[in-house]
Amino acid sequence: MTFEELVKSRHSAVNFIESEKMTDDDFKKIFELTKLAPSAYNLQFADYLVITDVDKKERIKELAHNQYKIHTASAVVIVMGNKNSFEDFEAEKIYSPMKMLKMMDELEYEMTMNQIKGYREGLKANGSALDMELARNVGLHAMLFMLSAKHYGFDTCPMHVHNVDELRKEFSIPDHLVPILMITIGKSVDKMRPRGYRKPVGEFVNFNGYK
Repeated sequence: MTFEELVKSRHSAVNFIESEKMTDDDFKKIFELTKLAPSAYNLQFADYLVITDVDKKERIKELAHNQYKIHTASAVVIVMGNKNSFEDFEAEKIYSPMKMLKMMDELEYEMTMNQIKGYREGLKANGSALDMELARNVGLHAMLFMLSAKHYGFDTCPMHVHNVDELRKEFSIPDHLVPILMITIGKSVDKMRPRGYRKPVGEFVNFNGYK
């Protein structure tokens, strides 16, 4: 499948083959591609909670206004932003091995750490900026997850996260992880319905300013 075919074949699935089970290896292959998504300073903000247990999926279904696709999906994937990704200890985990392998020298390492510190402090000074940065980076990651899933033959549907406080309690989600969206995944039970209307490119793309 070419990339063009992959993108055109990815639709949001509204129902799944309930008997379809996904293995750890299925998810590993998907996440091995997903981890290549870009992120600010390569800080890799996305964390995933994969729910395959039938009873736990049903609990998520209850929290998400009983949407049936959750019941039939092979799994529900909660995609979260990790607020700790901005902190020095996470940045050091990513950049220290690069310094050790001489992919960057000491000066470049220190400059990068200082840049990340400034970036972090600027975001913390504006709470909405922090939320937006998490959403932006997690959104990039989640889209690559859905394309990677389709590459391996699985269908997906991105969804809102509902009742976040109850979800946190149910799955012991720590405070530094912010649920941003969830994705149902499996194999669609039917042929995909025709894609909804898309605006012509000329309606949403402008070059060199607006008239």
